[in-house]
Amino acid sequence: MNSSSTAIEYDGPIVSVLRLFLSVDLVGSTAFKQENQRAFKADDKAGEGPIAEPWFSPIAQFYKEIERLFAREWQSYADGLATRIKWPTGPAPELWKSAGDELLYVKALEDHREAIACILCWMRTIEEYRVQLKKQFPSLDLKCTAWVAGFPITNTEVVFAKRVDADEIADDDDPLFVNLDLLHRYHADPKDRNLTKDFIGPSVDTGFRLCELSSARKFVVSVDLALMIVHAVRARPPGAEEINVTLHYDGRVPLKGVLGGKTYPVFWIDMATDSSLDKLEDRLLEIQPRNTDDVKRYCEEFFSSHAANIMIPYIEGNPDPYFAEIPEWHQKKIAKLREYWKQESERRLQERESLQAEGAGEEPQKEQVESLFASLLRVLLENSPDKSDK
Repeated sequence: MNSSSTAIEYDGPIVSVLRLFLSVDLVGSTAFKQENQRAFKADDKAGEGPIAEPWFSPIAQFYKEIERLFAREWQSYADGLATRIKWPTGPAPELWKSAGDELLYVKALEDHREAIACILCWMRTIEEYRVQLKKQFPSLDLKCTAWVAGFPITNTEVVFAKRVDADEIADDDDPLFVNLDLLHRYHADPKDRNLTKDFIGPSVDTGFRLCELSSARKFVVSVDLALMIVHAVRARPPGAEEINVTLHYDGRVPLKGVLGGKTYPVFWIDMATDSSLDKLEDRLLEIQPRNTDDVKRYCEEFFSSHAANIMIPYIEGNPDPYFAEIPEWHQKKIAKLREYWKQESERRLQERESLQAEGAGEEPQKEQVESLFASLLRVLLENSPDKSDK
């Protein structure tokens, strides 16, 4: 069966998807918690302490405000600029998970232009909340990171059951089928509260490594996302000056476990507030925005030089052919995954039906047990020695 016929017949979650990941971390939160906890204990001993932990309010506010502001910014973009310039929006970004004082959002991209739009909405969200945060808690700040990852090739969606009863645990030595089966169950009923989905893979790991390089000023983005950003800026329509993200470059650095030990380019977006000291320092360090021509050429050469480890991202069905070229071996592998799941599902179903037909492993019904017991009792009574003497 060829890949094109499989793509038409198959109706399931094993499909090519490029996802954008966004991270925001609360800087200074650990020290903030420790300092406030000491004061809390002192007040609590005197009977004057607050009911809740003193650090809870800013952390809870961080969660809710980022959620509220980001949803508002995205909806404003979808209803306003995107409609005016006729750019696609695709599905709205959604919370992936929280990790301590870090929030992670994810968006499935249906068009490469959605990536820069999402980045702009994210920047406005962070900038607005930062003003509010600094007024209330001057010692706290925010830092951001963003990257993209392709699925199901290179990276994988994994599904877990939050609760499994002992008698439901199957003795299955094929983790690939188990995960694919759970993935199908998850997508068949996304509201199933017992199933949760996560994302793993080299691109996801790279994103978390880049998070370590981000700072309150430097919003670090992956090299493939940098290419998507500059490509969109260069192709924006007239009257869409708002579609603009300026990138800086910090050279290449080693990232543990990434690119087989080869150095990785660090692109970042400036999130600094206006500061005369920062501007003077930038002049001394010769920190300046990079033009889109240089960034595009560099990224393309980087992908060409590291073809064994990384490639220009693609989105199946993307209207711009620059980000629509799917490697043939990716198409074949996706087709094999689909066919494997279908064949294994059918084989296992046939095995279960065969066992049920043979009655293997089935417990006898109550009526069967009572009838068997009565028959045995009758035989025993008929052959009893006492019966022959009477």
